[in-house]
Order: sequence, then C-alpha cells, then structure tokens
Amino acid sequence: MSKFCPEWLVSATVALVAQRYLASPLELNLFARKYAQTLSERYADIRPDMIEQSAEGFLRVLFEAGAEDAESVLHSYAFGRITRLENGEPRRIKGMFSSALDGTRTEDYNVEQLIKAFRPFFFLLRSKPSLTAPSTWTWKQIEDGEWVTDLPNIEVSLLDGFSDLN
Repeated sequence: MSKFCPEWLVSATVALVAQRYLASPLELNLFARKYAQTLSERYADIRPDMIEQSAEGFLRVLFEAGAEDAESVLHSYAFGRITRLENGEPRRIKGMFSSALDGTRTEDYNVEQLIKAFRPFFFLLRSKPSLTAPSTWTWKQIEDGEWVTDLPNIEVSLLDGFSDLN
C-alpha cells in the first residue's frame, strides 16, 4: 500500500510552486504538474489540480493582503514547515527507526486545509519577523533531506504541458 505525502512536505512544496511561478514566465499549471509528478514518484498519487489550487490560494491570500514581498513570505513558509513542527520544536527528518519522509497512512490534507494553514502564518509573520527564513537558507541545507533538497532545482518547461498527451 502506498503511503501519502506528509502534510508538511505538501505545504512546503505548494509554497515553492507559488514562489517559482512568481519568478517565471511559465503558467502555474506547469509547475503544479511537474511537482505533483515528482511527489507521486514516492507517495500515493498527488493530483496536479490540488497543488495548483493550493498555490493559487496562497497567492490569493498574499494579493488580497497587498503583500509586497510575496516571494519572501512563501520562502519563509516553506522554511518553517520544513524546519519546525507545529508546536515550534525543530523537525528532525531522520529518526532512530524512521524518517519524516516515510509518508503517512492517510491523506491528512486538502486544498482548503493547506490554504487555511497558510493564512495565519502570513499574518503572524507580519507581527513576528523571527519567523522569516534566514536570507542564506536554501533547501540544500535540509539536514537528512535526501531527494527533497533538490526540489527547487526541478526543471520545468513548456514541454511539461504536453506530458499528458502520451
């Protein structure tokens, strides 16, 4: 039985998709397809529309609030989801007998939940700048991150829009 992608990794990936979209001339659905495909190689099928709708929701929150530093907010959100547990404790990817990348038995997220978790982070970030990712932090610095460290470097192109035609 396939395991589901952990919610914290889906959230961080959605933030990365939105961030890359803002810095690119490519359409959001191309990023969503590519990242859904990448995550689905390791976990139960992840729908591109779920990633795309979640990223749109993140961007809508930022737009409606008039965020001037959207890329930084998205980067900080991914940083927080990757490096900290919900209670604020540091996240350890590798445990003695398991890994946080092992996956979960149930899919404990959907579009609404992902957006609902992002919204308070954005407003909390305004009043608590300590949640901002260090300017030098990159995904490459994820300790025991294995394949996750390469997510920002996934090549996305116009040709990815034709992958479903085969």
